Amino acid sequence: MEAIVTMTTPSIPCRLDQMKAGARCTVESIESDEIAMQRLMAMGLCVGRELEIIRHGNPLIVELLGARIGVSARVARHIIVGPTR
Repeated sequence: MEAIVTMTTPSIPCRLDQMKAGARCTVESIESDEIAMQRLMAMGLCVGRELEIIRHGNPLIVELLGARIGVSARVARHIIVGPTR
């Protein structure tokens, strides 16, 4: 079983599903298929975007561009985030 460590501020790139509520971070990369990437981009979640974790769980709720969106735990595992720039 994989241990999940949740963080409030990433010092190095980590998975989005490892972030705690209240954390702010920047999307570094999305390691997913093209269809999933297009759907995330349509919602505003793309590389370079700053976001805040509103609720940790499934779905993970993030705020970006003044809107809140839900991201499934399965998808959040494929989004790599780093420190806010």
